[in-house]
Amino acid sequence: MSSQVATGIDEGPDASGVLAAADNAADLDELDLRLIDELQRDGRVPFAEVARRIGVTEKTVRRRVSRLIEQRFITIAAVTDPAILGFGCMALALITTDGSRPPTELAAELARLPEVDYVSVTTGPFAIQVELMSSTPAAVHAVVSDRIRPVTGVASVEVLPYLRLHYQQAHLSPVRERSDGVRPRPLDETDRAIIAYLAADGRAPLRDLAPALQVSEAKIRFRYNKLVESGAVRVMCIVNPLRLGHHFTSWVAIRVGQHGRAEDVAEALTHLASVSYVAITAGRCDVLAEVVADSGEHLLGILDGEIRSVDGVVEVESWLYVAVYYKAIRPRRALDDDHASDIQTV
Repeated sequence: MSSQVATGIDEGPDASGVLAAADNAADLDELDLRLIDELQRDGRVPFAEVARRIGVTEKTVRRRVSRLIEQRFITIAAVTDPAILGFGCMALALITTDGSRPPTELAAELARLPEVDYVSVTTGPFAIQVELMSSTPAAVHAVVSDRIRPVTGVASVEVLPYLRLHYQQAHLSPVRERSDGVRPRPLDETDRAIIAYLAADGRAPLRDLAPALQVSEAKIRFRYNKLVESGAVRVMCIVNPLRLGHHFTSWVAIRVGQHGRAEDVAEALTHLASVSYVAITAGRCDVLAEVVADSGEHLLGILDGEIRSVDGVVEVESWLYVAVYYKAIRPRRALDDDHASDIQTV
């Protein structure tokens, strides 16, 4: 789940910048899907190279990618540890509704909150899950108390604080490399500056960053390549999994037995190809995972054949996605005490 200087959220039907929700996959044709797959592998790949790989003109690639971004089918951004961007505290708010509003309508409103980067509408006991991030636990608690609980339609809110965002894997291709995943890594100030720069614009020229850091473009490129190799960051195309036909994508809440370790279970999940997100949490579950699946049989195979067989797992509960709302994460302004605009939507 799941990554500039914020300007706040404008009013208007699509001004929030939330990626367009997916009613079905028919909005994307075969060429769109091939472009998305190439840009998920590497969001900074030259368009000329993409054109060569899929057998179309560079002009066609540029036009198609521009349309996909403008219509909010995709965004191209840096996926990294949110703590690097200034968000040291994350949580998932589990929301029940009172029936006065459709869950998708309520979710769309909650997605516009600047502290929210991801909202899912699911089956199960909690109609809506809202991922929150801020600088401190107190700030997250304030958002829940002051901005979410009073919203019309919200019946109850339960919070799962993240103890660690353990793993992110936003490449949704059925063929993925183990190196694709993103994990927390110790970084110096130069590394953090590079990542923050690419969080603002995943395809921004690295040469433009060199003067600000007072280093050569070659050194910045070397550092960036090392960051990618280490799994600290990936610049890539981010897209709603439901729009790609993964209609049985789910949150999976996992309890670990008294003799097990949440960290060991979380690490085991990173080796499963269908797991795209892993967080170690406090609350009703010990480990929270996002699983990408195309069918009920596919999801059943993952739950029964893979997750339940992991050593230490004693209980598994899954909530199937009905709708997803996503925003890219932008760096928090360090001198700004008001975090309401720290997450800029795209």
